[in-house]
Amino acid sequence: MTRLLRLHGDGGWAEQIERCRSSIARSDYHGVDRLLRLYAGMGSLNDVILQSDGVAPAEDNEQFDALRTDAWERAHVLARNKAGANGE
Repeated sequence: MTRLLRLHGDGGWAEQIERCRSSIARSDYHGVDRLLRLYAGMGSLNDVILQSDGVAPAEDNEQFDALRTDAWERAHVLARNKAGANGE
């Protein structure tokens, strides 16, 4: 996701996702929580459409959507596992 975001000039989202990824790689659960929050509300990661020079390339957006969905699903599994481990 970060590569595609940077390719289309959206370094802000790329940085946020990279911080989450880095936290998760260090087994820091806060990265999972932060990642899931990126998907909430108006103007969220769900609303991102990749564009370059006013054009939204279908192939890149399809790939980004698949990666975005996969990241959400994986983060959701980690959140459920943590909740189960804590007896929630």
